[in-house]
Amino acid sequence: MNVHTAYRWRKQLVWGLALIIAGTVILLAQLDILDIDLNPAHFWRWWPWLLVISGVTKIIPPTTSRHFTEGWWEIFFAGWWYVSFNHLWGLGFGETWPALLVAWGLGMMLRPLLDNIFPPSTKEQA
Repeated sequence: MNVHTAYRWRKQLVWGLALIIAGTVILLAQLDILDIDLNPAHFWRWWPWLLVISGVTKIIPPTTSRHFTEGWWEIFFAGWWYVSFNHLWGLGFGETWPALLVAWGLGMMLRPLLDNIFPPSTKEQA
């Protein structure tokens, strides 16, 4: 199985699992087993979790160095957005935007090192 086929299968598995978990939580809330606010107006606060799920699908092996760095970038960006938008720990966009530069630079530095760890994909070999 090549890396791209594995990625496609992994993506379907993780997103399927995420839908099962979301559906179960919503069902339990509708049955008054869980006390969760299901007001659709409040769901916008949780959208960064979609990026986290996407990032996780990219970092689960077997993968490529490109998928790995993109996956960590998506997870970091989602965390940064969530912290900044919700002003966790008193931090907003104005205080935290330099973290994006640091993460971007770190990703650029790690990519060549990760090329030695992960096998090259068939597209990269050609």
